[in-house]
Amino acid sequence: MSAPSVNYKKPHGIKMNIGEKKPSRGRPKTFDRDHVVSVAMQAYWQDGQAAVSLNSVCQRAGVSKPSLYKEFGSEDGLKQAVLVDYHQMTMAPLYELLAVDQPFETALEALTTYILRDHQEYGMPNGCLFVDLCQCRAQLGELTGGQVDELRELSIGTYAKWIDRAKVNGQFKLAIPTQTAALYIEAQIACIMNMQRHGAAANEANAVFRLALSVFE
Repeated sequence: MSAPSVNYKKPHGIKMNIGEKKPSRGRPKTFDRDHVVSVAMQAYWQDGQAAVSLNSVCQRAGVSKPSLYKEFGSEDGLKQAVLVDYHQMTMAPLYELLAVDQPFETALEALTTYILRDHQEYGMPNGCLFVDLCQCRAQLGELTGGQVDELRELSIGTYAKWIDRAKVNGQFKLAIPTQTAALYIEAQIACIMNMQRHGAAANEANAVFRLALSVFE
């Protein structure tokens, strides 16, 4: 049975592969929050959040540090705003797929297709910013760290609800506790995102991920 098509959509205000704005002289322009969040997301996602300084974000976005602090309160506040938009862009569509009333095997194939999509085709860097932030959770500020915890709970909860629904429908017959299965899916997605970030060939990543999820077939 073929998986339903996935409508990859970018959220309001997100523009990938955008150029850097140069600070203009003369009368100051209104602070463009969406532009700054988009630039910061691109930088954190592509280079790793730990490698991108606030000065670098300001330079790339063409804004001053005082104006950025005024809008976001802190670098931590900026990262939290980036993560919220990132969630809407890349994670929410997956959760919508798993919420659809469809056979478990169809949803599993849809999940696989979504995770293994060609990021460059959609103008996105390889890897997953959320996975990166989860892996350096201890180094994050209070706002971003709290957001990571909230979204990770949502993520695991979404997988758990999907699996529980499949069990009720008699489509998931493995003797695996729901929470264990949900954590396993989360771990395999993180693994494949790391492979993609480090330049693994698409066919290799595809084979590894499909092998990992074959336990549910």
